[in-house]
Amino acid sequence: MTVQDDQTDHFEDRDPYEGSLLDPESVSQGMSFLEHLEEFRWTVGRSLLAFAIGITLAAFFIGEIADFLKFPLTFAYGSSELANDNLITYRPMGVISVFIQIAFLSGLTLSMPFTLYFLGAFVAPGLNKKESRLLRPACFTAFLLFITGVLFAFFVILPLTLSFSVRLNQYFGFELLWAASEYYSMVVWFSLATGSFFQFPLIIVVLVFLGALSVEKLKSTRRIVFVGLMIFSAFLTPGGDFISLPITTGLMYSLFELSIWVGARVEKKRSDKLADLME
Repeated sequence: MTVQDDQTDHFEDRDPYEGSLLDPESVSQGMSFLEHLEEFRWTVGRSLLAFAIGITLAAFFIGEIADFLKFPLTFAYGSSELANDNLITYRPMGVISVFIQIAFLSGLTLSMPFTLYFLGAFVAPGLNKKESRLLRPACFTAFLLFITGVLFAFFVILPLTLSFSVRLNQYFGFELLWAASEYYSMVVWFSLATGSFFQFPLIIVVLVFLGALSVEKLKSTRRIVFVGLMIFSAFLTPGGDFISLPITTGLMYSLFELSIWVGARVEKKRSDKLADLME
């Protein structure tokens, strides 16, 4: 095959998604640099609009959401009454910080599916057939992993960490009071950080799918990855205690092993297709 034939096959391989915003027919071909910038501006604008709508919806239910976000503290004390008694605000404008952080987390979560869709619509026309097949499941998986990470942080890591802190303070006879702004800041940002970190298996699988990374290379870095994840978990977990730290490290390393397993299946499927073409 000549270089010209290879280039021809590459261009013929372009086949972005059909339908709605992902339909290549709805996007003009041969767009200039300024036209691409204009399209990107509209993509950012739609994403910000979705985020603003999410925040607005969250504002109507801010009280219910705030009560729901008290779950880790309620779990730690074993009673919602005790949790409320120990959750205080000592700054006049501290409640504003609480409102902003709750609205931010809720707005981001509600708008994420739409943001991923808008970004997919923006990049789809520039992808070839192989890459375009990956776009839709990658967006869905990214959202699913993000939600899984947020839920894991909120229902597992935070309750265990706060329970350890409460029990340790009770053992020494200390009265533990939680500043509302600091508590909600910890819940919001730790949950977002965990949800974001849950994207790394997807990134690994995508790189394997595109041929930029091999499973053998991943297997050879297992020890380094484990140590790195353990160090990262120590910084990530709010308390860094001996309960939440091994749980966080174990789960993150399990995700790494899962990405190796999925990557191996991707490589096997690719090699089987290549073998069929060689026959």
